[in-house]
Amino acid sequence: MPDVLCLGEILVDWVCTTAGAELPDAVQFTKAPGGAPANTAVGLARQGISTAFIGRVSKDAFGEWLKSVLRDNDIDVSSTVEDSQAQTRMAYVVTTASGDRKLAEFSRIACADTRLETEDLIAEHFSSASVLHFGSISLIAEPAKGTTETAVTMARKNGMLVSYDPNVRLSLWPSEEVCRESILKTLNWADIVKINEDELFFLTGSRDLEQAEKLRLDNNLGIMIITLDSRGAYVSTANGSKIVPGFAVQLVEATGAGDGFNAGVIGGLLKYVKASGTRRDALDKLTIEQIAEIIQHANAIGALACTKAGAIPALPTKAELEKFLSTQTVKSS
Repeated sequence: MPDVLCLGEILVDWVCTTAGAELPDAVQFTKAPGGAPANTAVGLARQGISTAFIGRVSKDAFGEWLKSVLRDNDIDVSSTVEDSQAQTRMAYVVTTASGDRKLAEFSRIACADTRLETEDLIAEHFSSASVLHFGSISLIAEPAKGTTETAVTMARKNGMLVSYDPNVRLSLWPSEEVCRESILKTLNWADIVKINEDELFFLTGSRDLEQAEKLRLDNNLGIMIITLDSRGAYVSTANGSKIVPGFAVQLVEATGAGDGFNAGVIGGLLKYVKASGTRRDALDKLTIEQIAEIIQHANAIGALACTKAGAIPALPTKAELEKFLSTQTVKSS
């Protein structure tokens, strides 16, 4: 049985190979599997953690390929449902001249991930797994929205830790206001929330890290994390807060870095969660030093994900991570 359940979208990333080209001028693209929860699932599996993906794929050539990618990465696909009435979601990614990614467009009509049903959830997985991870894209439309809420309820009933990456993608929401309101209303579903600086500003109107403390307290979160790109990450807990420095790497393309970071956080917490048996006790007992060590490993996975193009293709194995940590120096804060 899997230790971690990742729920949400898996899609095809089309990444423009010409740095600095905007979508109207982009000509050549590379195809890569993606989707934030699926990326996190692969990141976990490559660290040797038993993981299942809960979601829907189209019963077309793209969907069959995406499901095979999950299988090839030893991910449990018993809750990855093939849907003959849906299409595969596509994301089109362009990059700045420096290599920073920019999601230029998504397909939005009849996409398989929006059609996730409660019947797709396997009760036995929730009774045996330790962590549920999800994002906000599955909260945009029914039936996936209701199914996600049911999954969180099942996770809490079974004492699982709940990890949430809001992962703001405004072009998929009806409006900025609906997106902001929906995310703020659902932060308290989770024990761990990770957002980046832009998302902190979007949700609070400020980039001040004190706003992260407020979000944690207002939503009774165990851990609130703000990723700071190459500078590392800020972590807020009841036992203290800290900026954990990042790593210096040669940036190729940043797609999937945050999802790899999530895998590092979940993987690092997993041994404590399994030992305690209750989702919140594990977090509350950890010192800020223990959490900072976990964040450092997560920063390393995120950094490595920036050294190759694409999301899933760039996520490191456990051996690659260990080699990286043995040879790289942490940037000073």
